[in-house]
Amino acid sequence: MQIERTRAAGRDTSWKKDCRAKGVYYRVRVNGSKSWGFYADGKIHTASSRQAALDGKAKAALRKSAGLPAPDTRVLIRDLAEEVREAKRRRLRGSSFSAFEFALDKVILPAVGHLKPAQLGPDRVARLIRELEGRGLAPASIRRYLTPLSAIFKLAIRRGIVPMSPLAVLSDDERPSGGGIRDHYAWNAEEISALIAAADHLGAQPESQYNYATLIHLLALTGLRVSEALALRWKEVNLLEAELQVRGSWSRDGQVTAPKTAAGVRIVPLSPGLVDLLVEHKRENAQEEDFVFASKLGGRPISYWNFRRRGFVKAIEAAGLSGRGITIHDLRSAAASILVRQGLTPVEVAEVLGHADANITLKVYARLFDKRDVAARVRAAQGALSL
Repeated sequence: MQIERTRAAGRDTSWKKDCRAKGVYYRVRVNGSKSWGFYADGKIHTASSRQAALDGKAKAALRKSAGLPAPDTRVLIRDLAEEVREAKRRRLRGSSFSAFEFALDKVILPAVGHLKPAQLGPDRVARLIRELEGRGLAPASIRRYLTPLSAIFKLAIRRGIVPMSPLAVLSDDERPSGGGIRDHYAWNAEEISALIAAADHLGAQPESQYNYATLIHLLALTGLRVSEALALRWKEVNLLEAELQVRGSWSRDGQVTAPKTAAGVRIVPLSPGLVDLLVEHKRENAQEEDFVFASKLGGRPISYWNFRRRGFVKAIEAAGLSGRGITIHDLRSAAASILVRQGLTPVEVAEVLGHADANITLKVYARLFDKRDVAARVRAAQGALSL
């Protein structure tokens, strides 16, 4: 052991030029292997391999030719996080930014905010994922909590602080798997009818504080998001043309914001039955600027939580649909199932629901399209063969 220490102490640990590439250096470790580096900005930067050193040298040359400043390798993850926070604050909707900021402040910064980006390797990220799994968090929640870290490393890569993100080299076993898009409830026509009938019955009761039946009708038949329906004003409902315009979304903090996506701004046709329902729902003194589903005090829409507790949950119970995991958002799948049964294509359904891409519609509601007239098409295929 003493001999090995003496040899280690006496070995040459200085950087040596790589004869095959200018600006690339190496030094020999105790075990005889080589560690690599490249010269840029007046000093040698370490790299994980010879190829990484070559790549680092090339990127440094491009940055220098573009007149960009040298990367600040002293910056901490928490410093970059504040820049990312401000960028997201301008771009994200209120609820989305709140979720992003929660993940940043409660998960990422306490765990790794004190480190430099170069100090956070894939092993440390894998350990963080294991810790989150140990808390019982679902895979989808863990992926959501890692979103700020991904944005931070995109900024670090752009500035030349690190060559790549540690998230990119995680193995499949280390990544949180499963828990993707939730299977939406697969409605049948009888269940949709039962829910609407139950809502009508509850709304007609003398003790009812608010008649939520019209809102449930609208959500189940048009596929509007609850936030979009609550943001509706009478000026956006054209009863003569039998259509409504979705222009905004009611946020949980009580503000009208832009719809979830650009495709959310759309025109939705209304059936004669829905037109009659809205005519009956509209107060005689309603103004164009009034919300369609205004609270009794006026000036604001009804509370989402009141609708959920007093309207939706009670209607689900009265319709005999309790215990099936049906959520308010599943009313969009009720509308989708109606549209699919009528033969609308994924592109047409996407337009009605406000999806930015028909592939999203297929991904979320694939089962509905798979089941459309399957029996009839199977019989037709069987009958096409003349025996």
